[in-house]
Amino acid sequence: SGLAFFSFSTGAVERILDVEADIPATRLNDGRCDRQGRFVFGMFNQQDGPKQALGGFYRLDTDLRLERLPLPNAAIANSICFSPDGRRMYYADSATRAIHCCEYDPHSGAIGALRVFVGAVAAPGEPDGSCIDADGYLWSTRWGAGQLMRFAPDGRLDRVVALDAPQPSCPAFGGPSLSTLYATTAFLGMSAGDRAAAPLSGSLFRMELDVRGLPESRFLGLPR
Repeated sequence: SGLAFFSFSTGAVERILDVEADIPATRLNDGRCDRQGRFVFGMFNQQDGPKQALGGFYRLDTDLRLERLPLPNAAIANSICFSPDGRRMYYADSATRAIHCCEYDPHSGAIGALRVFVGAVAAPGEPDGSCIDADGYLWSTRWGAGQLMRFAPDGRLDRVVALDAPQPSCPAFGGPSLSTLYATTAFLGMSAGDRAAAPLSGSLFRMELDVRGLPESRFLGLPR
């Protein structure tokens, strides 16, 4: 498992580096660029059975240096996103069902105080992908619960959007004014009966909102 540049125009793939080659059980999972164009990502324990927190969180700088972040290991890293000013980082280990946040220096990338943002008992399902809107609220897809939940910067639940699919996996804003919220869904491990009961599982959902998203930061590093 590793990182690479992909050219949309030519289809060429240029490998950058391997990640956790010494831990065969892990692979890359969730990631997002911070406001300075550095790619922050976490790992996934792909072993069957109970998930141990084996993988770390990392940052690929624009000069292609890889740094392991001083965050606790995760079994299923998810929900990586940043506040509008870039001074807070959110992340989750889906296996623990909690979303965390920490202080994040937008210039040096230094990690500050960590705390629980949304606890495991505060919301149903597992937190999968997340994104931040222009008001600084976090939108969380709730795997297993069929819901999108919007949380205020203080962790307060603001609203819930029900989806006709039990496994929503990641939200993203789009459209000309970034007021359209998209959500991917899956049907991992669902039986034929479950699929029949939720036939839209695996679909891409779209909804118009009264809030707007933020443009996603792009990675500013270049191939060697």
